[in-house]
Amino acid sequence: MHRHHRGHFVAFGLLPVLNAVALLIQGLNLSTHGMGNTGRSLVVILVAAAVSLLCATVSAVKRGRDLGYPTLTTSLAIVASLMLGPVFLVLLVYLAFAKTADPAPSAAGAPGASMGIQWLWAPVLLVAPWMALLVASALP
Repeated sequence: MHRHHRGHFVAFGLLPVLNAVALLIQGLNLSTHGMGNTGRSLVVILVAAAVSLLCATVSAVKRGRDLGYPTLTTSLAIVASLMLGPVFLVLLVYLAFAKTADPAPSAAGAPGASMGIQWLWAPVLLVAPWMALLVASALP
């Protein structure tokens, strides 16, 4: 499993969580004041928010490995923090600002050629849910 340094974690961990929060706020707005095809839009919002949170969880595990924590410990911390609601955001902020204990590059690191393709995935994670929401709300 690859590791994430701070920049990767912000792009693939924090931004998808903020996107999920924005999607859920939009879903709340649609459910209380929405007109038209809100049923399909709410399903798209919930699925997109779940996918964003899943991507953030995978990124948090990778960042925890970069900080020197075992995968099981990081996974248990994520599950516990998800059960406590906003504590997940506190965990993500800690992971974003914590310094790496071992600055030496790992042997399991991603090759440089695939990093460009990986960075192209970050905007897709942020824009695709909103495009799907636009399509779902425009369908009859």
